[in-house]
Amino acid sequence: MLTSELVQAHHLARQAIIYIRQSSPNQVLTHQESLRLQRALQQRAEQLGWSPANIQVIDADLGQTARTAEGRSGFQELVTPSAPTRWASFFLTN
Repeated sequence: MLTSELVQAHHLARQAIIYIRQSSPNQVLTHQESLRLQRALQQRAEQLGWSPANIQVIDADLGQTARTAEGRSGFQELVTPSAPTRWASFFLTN
């Protein structure tokens, strides 16, 4: 396990969220390496100590532009008022 001194037991008791998004349907088809790297964040969370049951992957916004929150159900799930109380860590790539 590749742990981090910054990740404490109280973090691991909460969810780790992995938000996966690409900006267009074309990117989803042609940027497979980017998608693979984003999905690898789940393994990184496990390496840091999260159990698979405590890792949530949100990939509902694949192929959706970030210009607006409209139509991005994954993003809407992240910004609901109760979301920050459920998760301890948020993994994303740019």
